[in-house]
Amino acid sequence: MHFLKVSPFLLPLFLVGCGSDDSSPTDPINYCDTTMGSTITEKGDLVTTKPKISCQVLVNPDIGFTDFHSISIHDYKYGAIPSYPETSTVYFRWYWSELEKSDGVYNYTLIDKQLNDAKAAGKKLMFRVMAMGETDSGENSIPLWFHAKGKDVVVNTEKTVFIPDYTSSDFRTQIEDLLAALSAKYNDPDDITSVDIGVIGSWAEWHLEEAYPNEPALGAHLNDNTLFESPSAFTEYVTMHQSNFTRVPTVMLIGSEDKRETFLASAVANGSGWRADCLGDKEGYYGPGWNHMEDAYPHALDNANASGAWKQAPVQFETCNDMTLWKTAHNFTEKDVTEVFDYALDHHASLINAKSKPIPDEFQPAVKEVLKKLGYRFELLSLTHQKEVIAGNLITINSEWKNSGVAPSYYPYRVAYRFVDSSGNVEKQQDTSREVLDWLPAETRMVDAPVIAINDDITVPTLAGEYDLQIALVNDLGDAKIKLAIDMPQKDNWYSISTITVN
Repeated sequence: MHFLKVSPFLLPLFLVGCGSDDSSPTDPINYCDTTMGSTITEKGDLVTTKPKISCQVLVNPDIGFTDFHSISIHDYKYGAIPSYPETSTVYFRWYWSELEKSDGVYNYTLIDKQLNDAKAAGKKLMFRVMAMGETDSGENSIPLWFHAKGKDVVVNTEKTVFIPDYTSSDFRTQIEDLLAALSAKYNDPDDITSVDIGVIGSWAEWHLEEAYPNEPALGAHLNDNTLFESPSAFTEYVTMHQSNFTRVPTVMLIGSEDKRETFLASAVANGSGWRADCLGDKEGYYGPGWNHMEDAYPHALDNANASGAWKQAPVQFETCNDMTLWKTAHNFTEKDVTEVFDYALDHHASLINAKSKPIPDEFQPAVKEVLKKLGYRFELLSLTHQKEVIAGNLITINSEWKNSGVAPSYYPYRVAYRFVDSSGNVEKQQDTSREVLDWLPAETRMVDAPVIAINDDITVPTLAGEYDLQIALVNDLGDAKIKLAIDMPQKDNWYSISTITVN
């Protein structure tokens, strides 16, 4: 057996570290190899490459921090916030009145602009439709043309707040038509990360904060005949989103711990994920006695049987206030920030919306660490194949992988291989049917993730020669979109792993 045989294709990164890092092998989710490069061993006619594991932040689709109502606040030309990290996802919310200016006439231009800008930046879009809000001028989140149709309820004498009658057939029909129109155009998982199950409540967050600040929980009003005579109608809005957005993940706001709220349970039981919008509200944030992270979220998740929802659809968080206020108004330390982020990781989060706001310097280490763990993180542990093969024949490629993140990918990326000659020409590419949807991480952060072993039969080129064997995870279009957590030579996310001789 021969050890540390260097391929000419792999020489540039052989035995090269990735800089200083405090990661420790005792923390499996935080571990990266800083001591050596890839190793190549031979046994009989087989060669095995073990790539060097990366310890870098990877900006990959559908994971990390999100930009909020901006395409890239990191380098925004009208007011850049360089302390905000690079993102792969942009998040927008639109009022119904913006999307349907007149009955049945939809303002696709509004969404198209942000979607096209996001795609040009190499990013994906996620969005929410809202249909309740306060108004001082008469224009409202609910289109003015609809007010004559629905049974709107106006409350709060200081501010005019319109609560639509969500149980009325008029409102329900209009929203169903709106969602059908939007899903006909925005249901492509190559463009859309996820869609919020929205519409209901203040900011479509399934509560009535604007109208009833002292009793915002929607569940508290479900039996109020002056508002909602048919509580079961609310679940229909969950179903509307799920039945229309069939190709992209749907995500339901966690709501309150009120047991009368059964909407989240319905959502996750039928394939949706969940999001929570006050990450950072822990003991002492607003005062003693109650907080979102320790009191509200656990009960709401238990009531909805949602603890395992992360295995089917994304878990997403939004920060309470922004991280500058964590420091100036709430005296957070880096330890506090790490505890908050660990909470998100413990719930298998994929995305955090930190609202495109500045991040204090002392919190940057915690941000860097959470970005290494949010969502999926695929490591190629080893790849084994025959050293030589007859032109045009099949070979079996054995590979071992690990998802060292905290969530799966909810997009079915596939393993693909290609053979590149010494001039850099791609002689052959073969996409497999091997999807990553079931490449799950460890159940908890402090347990090592399972090894995923796969075998692929691949046809080698018909022209003899020595080839660079490259590997990638590709989307439905055959494009390599995923950065792997390995330090190996790569071009456009195609990683050079080994060489093979075709005779």
